[in-house]
Amino acid sequence: MGKIAVCIALATGLALAGPVAARSGGTGGAAGIDATAVAEGNVTFFVADPELGLAGVYSANGTDLYFEARRALDPATGAPGALSVRVIDAEARTLALGGEPYAKHWVPQPGEFGKGEGAEQARMLASLGEALGAARLHPSLSAEKSALAALARQAAGTSAGFPLRTGADATTYAAPAAAQVSDFYLQSARDLKLERKPDGTLVADLGGGIALEASQRFIADEPDEDGRMGRFDTYSMVRAADGYVLATELGGDELPEGWDEAMDRVNEREHHALAADFGRAATALNSLAYGVRSAGAALSPDNEQASLQRLAQTLATHLLPVRDEKIDDGKSGDERLTRAAGLYQTYIQVWRKPFVVIAEHSGTRVGKWKFRSTSTSSTKVHQGWVSYCNHGTCAAGSKMTHKCTFTGPRLTWYRLPSRRSDAGGHTCSTPYWAIARGGHHNCHDDSSVQVRAVRGQSYSVTGGRCGDSWFSAYAPTCGAQ
Repeated sequence: MGKIAVCIALATGLALAGPVAARSGGTGGAAGIDATAVAEGNVTFFVADPELGLAGVYSANGTDLYFEARRALDPATGAPGALSVRVIDAEARTLALGGEPYAKHWVPQPGEFGKGEGAEQARMLASLGEALGAARLHPSLSAEKSALAALARQAAGTSAGFPLRTGADATTYAAPAAAQVSDFYLQSARDLKLERKPDGTLVADLGGGIALEASQRFIADEPDEDGRMGRFDTYSMVRAADGYVLATELGGDELPEGWDEAMDRVNEREHHALAADFGRAATALNSLAYGVRSAGAALSPDNEQASLQRLAQTLATHLLPVRDEKIDDGKSGDERLTRAAGLYQTYIQVWRKPFVVIAEHSGTRVGKWKFRSTSTSSTKVHQGWVSYCNHGTCAAGSKMTHKCTFTGPRLTWYRLPSRRSDAGGHTCSTPYWAIARGGHHNCHDDSSVQVRAVRGQSYSVTGGRCGDSWFSAYAPTCGAQ
């Protein structure tokens, strides 16, 4: 399984990854919160996975507090690093942060809380600390649980106002032992159902009605990203029980049968239920990637396993609400106000890696946000993503690095790259070729067209970048194409 498996190989039992609620006078769920220790409220765990983190929500009297613990991994060795923990309110304002911010959206913004504001949150923080301290989680998550409980209790007693900033001692909150992680793997594998269809398609029951479908296409007459003839394109899709697509990876230009209709489905569920599905799916995929086997359904180490790990990592990335950033879309006045009334926002990331035949390979990842109201809230929640691998390594794959991100304005729809349901494909409809060739396209042409789509620029899937003989050697920017 590579460096991550050698260093920590972290996973969690499926029963611990779903939503777990406990009310006073009731009984805890599979993750085991002692109800007698919980005040008037519910705790729901979105994810409980020592590699992917511990995250969830504490709800009481119509108010929500969200908590999250993530551990950085050394990019070179995969070794677990320092723990970061935080607690935010329903408007994604930071109440407390322990350790260094794990990501950009973890950084507290100045002036989030006015003077004397936060008394209600302070009372809930004490109950959150009590509930987390009483949660019966696997020993491999003890550091995350303890650090979050301590942070909540400390924030409840602060007189300095919010946000509270504190450290997270590396010795006290050390990474779990390998034996604990191994035990987690065994629990994770118990209820997974994996099957290889006669046509080679891999299907898996990830629990809670969530399903994985993955297949590989061998393209004999087109070069791979290293310029050698013949390559494998991997296609993966994760769907919730209601059919909503949580995550997709598209290796090449094809679109498997039925996927176009599935990708058109709109999420109708509230944030907590969707986030719990993201977490459950992420943990199950992590377990599959870390060596679960079923008779006749072994995974391909180079393609399928890598895809499952990428899916797991990205599904667990945005489980909590996020505050919107100001978008410089070149608009002003009435047009900006009209755009601000939308619930939907699309973003695109461009990823790249060094290449021998052409200077770089590029792929993109397109994600969706949904705001909680059209004009009164700047808080948004994640709705899923699609990764366009563009005939090579996918975003976040081996040696791929993030180049840039463009986040579009708030609209009444999602701006997404084109899909051709009649032809069973997407983006450029011309044949692929790694280097310059008239009537063909390469990975950067796909990436450029995908950026244009999310930016709202016009584009052609047969001409322009998709059909000219101009050789594009580098990944496009996220600016106007």
